[in-house]
Amino acid sequence: MDELDLALVNAMQLRPRAPWSLLGQTLGISPVTAARRWRRLSQAGIAWVTAYGLPHPEDRGCVAYLDLDCAPDRLWQIADELAEDPHVMSVEHFSQGCSLVVTAAFTDLAMVSRYTTERLGRLPGVTAVRAHLATGFYAEGIRWRLDSLDPAQRVELHDDHSAANGPPSRVRAEVREEDRELLIRLGVDGRLDQAELAAATGLSPSTLRRRLDRLAASDAIRFRCEIAARDAGRPVLATFRADLPPDRLDEVGPQLARLPEIRLCVAVTGAHNLILSVWLRSLADVQRLEASLARRFPDLRVAERRVSLRTVKRMGRILDADGRAVRAVPMDIWRDPLPVS
Repeated sequence: MDELDLALVNAMQLRPRAPWSLLGQTLGISPVTAARRWRRLSQAGIAWVTAYGLPHPEDRGCVAYLDLDCAPDRLWQIADELAEDPHVMSVEHFSQGCSLVVTAAFTDLAMVSRYTTERLGRLPGVTAVRAHLATGFYAEGIRWRLDSLDPAQRVELHDDHSAANGPPSRVRAEVREEDRELLIRLGVDGRLDQAELAAATGLSPSTLRRRLDRLAASDAIRFRCEIAARDAGRPVLATFRADLPPDRLDEVGPQLARLPEIRLCVAVTGAHNLILSVWLRSLADVQRLEASLARRFPDLRVAERRVSLRTVKRMGRILDADGRAVRAVPMDIWRDPLPVS
């Protein structure tokens, strides 16, 4: 990737569905050149745009971080099989603590129970499962950015976004049964235009536009531009399991979320009440970041530090050994979590 490629990905992190004309104008290239460069990046699995709808912790739905202990000779078969599940957003193999961590989303707690007992519990080679449920998000990967645009370019993209869409709604829209096909299609390719979406879903252009506007305005659907970690210059992925006094979570969480290394900062149930996922340039940065956290946040105690040895799946994409996307597995958190036998 060259600097222009990185700038294009950064622009699409800010505006994943921006028209080629705006992207070209912002980067000082033609719309045709912007589209051609993006096509090359996406076909190589270096960058991609997805869309997803996740349940909010204040609603009945939940996001679960599942620690799996697995028999060593079955680990990769288990990882590959679970990566095909529509509820599973990501699968990671860590250096310690457990064999695999599976991030999955469900519409209610009963579905979590069914998945962990009837799906994972019956999977040959899985010897233990521990579930940690999200209770509050302070940072998500959707907000993580490359730093490849200058301030004027960022303002240009943000100003256009504000003018076109207005302020987000305070009311979260419900994802209805008829919205599911739309979400699944956009999860595979978040840059499908309205004509392509209308043809794929059978909706009229006006109905499609109304549904998209309703879902996007209320944050029920989120568009996200991803990049392979190694191509982003951040090949080391690490996770800290940490503890904060409960009354400090809502104060410290947003401060942690502003650190450039942090991709995910989420309060959870379980033995430790905070999960931090970070992208770093080197293994030595794991120790440096932990030391920096200890200085800045004296009441934050890191209990576990894990380095990801391989990411098998991230946000619905199967990744190769280099972390590049190979193909998409449509995400559908409303589907029955048990495979049809």
